[in-house]
Amino acid sequence: MAWEIFGINLVQVVEIVLALAAAYIAGKLVAKSLGKVFEKTPFPENIETAIVKLSKYVIYAVGIFVVIALLGFDLMSLVVGLGAFSIAISFATSTLIQNLVSGLLVQADRAFCVGDRIEVKGIEGKVVKISVRTTVVETEKGDLVYIPNSLFLSNPVTRRGLKVDSP
Repeated sequence: MAWEIFGINLVQVVEIVLALAAAYIAGKLVAKSLGKVFEKTPFPENIETAIVKLSKYVIYAVGIFVVIALLGFDLMSLVVGLGAFSIAISFATSTLIQNLVSGLLVQADRAFCVGDRIEVKGIEGKVVKISVRTTVVETEKGDLVYIPNSLFLSNPVTRRGLKVDSP
């Protein structure tokens, strides 16, 4: 008779512990490796941080799936359920997702920076903050306007007061 803990034999317990440890170590190694790669790239720090965290969490999720499989559950029904759930969530949060992706593209493109004067869709002012979801612009009156980053991808943006060097 094999040793059992909560109805799971000792071999399964060891496999589960090893799978979780491997996922944890792999997540840490990938995060550290990506951190070193990003030291040599011009990406904004918050984009780099988001990519590193997302990569680490994907590896952790794979580790959880391995544990679920080791416990004897059918992964196919779980994956189908998660797929349907993710489609529902993506429809419900499509605007948020669009703004997040747009924010990453705006920051990677560096079309404007904090301190620049810009105009988009009739809103003109000085950029005081660029985040992943919105860009904050201070108008002449001192009002703060939170502009969804998706507007910068679908509308012309004017940078005021900058001269282009001629070749």
